[in-house]
Amino acid sequence: MMRKLEFWAYAVVLLYFILEYATVDLEGPRRSAPTYPEAHQPAPAIMLPDGAPLPISREDVVEVELKKEIYNSVGTAFAVDGVGTYVTARHVVDGCKGVYFINTAQRLEKVASFKSQSNRDFAVIKAHRAKVRYLPIVTRRPQRGDEGYMMGYPQGKPADVRATVIGRTQMRSSGRYRMREPVIAWVERERRPGSAGSLGGISGGPVINSEGNVVGTVVAGAPRRGRIYTTDPRVFAETRLTKNIRGELPVHFKEGVSKKNYARWGKYLRETNTISQVYCKAK
Repeated sequence: MMRKLEFWAYAVVLLYFILEYATVDLEGPRRSAPTYPEAHQPAPAIMLPDGAPLPISREDVVEVELKKEIYNSVGTAFAVDGVGTYVTARHVVDGCKGVYFINTAQRLEKVASFKSQSNRDFAVIKAHRAKVRYLPIVTRRPQRGDEGYMMGYPQGKPADVRATVIGRTQMRSSGRYRMREPVIAWVERERRPGSAGSLGGISGGPVINSEGNVVGTVVAGAPRRGRIYTTDPRVFAETRLTKNIRGELPVHFKEGVSKKNYARWGKYLRETNTISQVYCKAK
């Protein structure tokens, strides 16, 4: 009997270390995932069930290696004012010959301009759009245990993710460009609709707290560990976005954002172009 108990105890410990230290696949959120034959479907992403204790927060550095060659790719952006200013991730638009929105009619809509930050995975897009409802942004960092809702186009399709903050860490990018920045680490709870593998295509999308405020943008993920990484929201102040908001059409989340309604809000924000899909044309 004791041997059986010892065996299962060792098995539980081994499983914990496999999940905790599995290789981090950070390329996933950067591009839409390819289609797979049925026999080679990606393994399900690790999800932390509601009620389960949060993983221990660690201050290790998250390594991201960017391919030097630029490819056609997709990402997500969201409006931060009512006159066509959008935010996305630097790696979504960096090196692109042209940047376009894929509008609700599935047609390409060329943006007016785009500019990346040199020290953050963060970029600002100016679009030929007016009177777009925009999302309120805050610079207050989310704390361990806070819930967040990430909305956009993972795997190139409309979908939303619910996650919980586990702590802060550093992300170091290398390859096409090099930089190091503070990021917030989250653990995945749920996807709607459910999907397996990578969150490719959600990069640049907002993470919205329960009050309806944006507290960061998605920059990387590790589905085999159930992790998502977002920018430190202080980047909104660094880029002066919080001081230059124009327009009078902010989105009002009257009842807040919750487990029950976040997918409905995601659908609404995409339909109103508050959240848009971004296409990078490489050549």
